[in-house]
Amino acid sequence: MAFVVAALAHATTPGVPNCTVQWHTQALDHFNFAENRTFKQRVLRHDGFYRPGGPILFYTGNEANVELYVNATGWMWENAGALGALLVFAEHRYYGESLPLGAASTANGSTLRWLTMEQALADFASVIYDVRRELKAPQTPVVAIGGSYGGMLAAWLRLHYPSSVVGALAASAPVLAFDGLPSAKYAKFDGNSYWRAVTRDATPAAGAAAGCEAGVRASWPHLFAAAATAEGRATLGRAFSLCDPLASAADGERLAATLLNAWDTLAMGNFPYRSNYLVYQQTQDPSVTLPPWPFRAACAHFSGANASTPASELLAAAARAAAVLYNASGKSTCLAVAADPNFDGIWDYQYCTERLPQETYFSLDGGADMFWRRPANATAIAEHCAAKYGVKARAAWVSTIGFEGASNIVFTNGEYDPWRAGGVVTNLSASVIALEVKQGAHHLDLMFENDDDPPSVRAVRSAQLAAVRRWISS
Repeated sequence: MAFVVAALAHATTPGVPNCTVQWHTQALDHFNFAENRTFKQRVLRHDGFYRPGGPILFYTGNEANVELYVNATGWMWENAGALGALLVFAEHRYYGESLPLGAASTANGSTLRWLTMEQALADFASVIYDVRRELKAPQTPVVAIGGSYGGMLAAWLRLHYPSSVVGALAASAPVLAFDGLPSAKYAKFDGNSYWRAVTRDATPAAGAAAGCEAGVRASWPHLFAAAATAEGRATLGRAFSLCDPLASAADGERLAATLLNAWDTLAMGNFPYRSNYLVYQQTQDPSVTLPPWPFRAACAHFSGANASTPASELLAAAARAAAVLYNASGKSTCLAVAADPNFDGIWDYQYCTERLPQETYFSLDGGADMFWRRPANATAIAEHCAAKYGVKARAAWVSTIGFEGASNIVFTNGEYDPWRAGGVVTNLSASVIALEVKQGAHHLDLMFENDDDPPSVRAVRSAQLAAVRRWISS
């Protein structure tokens, strides 16, 4: 295996412009010796902090372009100097420019069949092996770092390839969001707990305006009643400034899913300062940001609402709340209703096969959460996966992975992050520990330091650094 290197222009702020791009020749299928095809996996690295004998901080890439994580993962950039570390960011196969079959990679279930977390972990182990070999330092300590799915992969990399990484920082990693995990230590996962966490974010206990939860809860019956008639659908079109008219009651369901996605995204991105992180993928514009505490900003439009608030006021509040996300640029003239209610692209394939968690498949009940009743439908999901990809899920496959015997993993979860519902929130052993980021959202601890950070995240980052120092010195 070899690297092809292309230099990127240097910039004064840490991120993609400070990196070199390397193309790693990667096996298409690590587990089939009859399959000899390869592809080019994109890896970004920064050598400026590296001192011989120093560690490698290795980002386990997520389900998006690797640039997103290079530019957002400030923890790595801010601690690499003190550690004398080499920074490596590996792009996940099938995402960004790491396309195993080129343009055909994501065409259907046949071309997607090498999109598994097992293949991705083997990719990462292969990259680590080659980087060490290039450094002529095969024992160089490597620390896996990741947030969200990347955090899951960081923890699993430590489990599956313990000789590749000495430890893992797994931020906002819902590694317990599976049914049937093989230990009494893990409570049975309840998907609705995700939406209950989003609902808590809409209460004064999480800093939201009083009336937000009640107002959001009260808005759905009015939305669905309006969607049932042509006159009502026209009313919804005006209330939400829809780009295209609603043609049927089913389109009302798609509008509801679009609004649900806004609350979901704003809960994950409820950072205390302006952030581009969760809007960059849809805008590709680094100048577009969400406001500080964006979930609270959305909730402010429901301030003082209750079950008796007139329907017109509730729908207007829902439209303004959704605009916090969908019109973050201030330039949108209409709201596009999502054609895909799952908002997940090829991640849907990873759900359909290995059940990697996707919140849009979790149950809504309209009681414990502030949404509407939509129970998870296993039959409909199975039919969808068979029709779209020709696959049947191995529902218990990932559940065979527990953390007994694991070591050197720090799990972190934000108080406001709904993915904490599937995260490790209590210590599992002396070296597999859980830290909470009070007032934190989705892997806030991995972001760049900010003057508006809550004190809790500073303490968590210090604990993470102390853990890394222990691992690389042992």
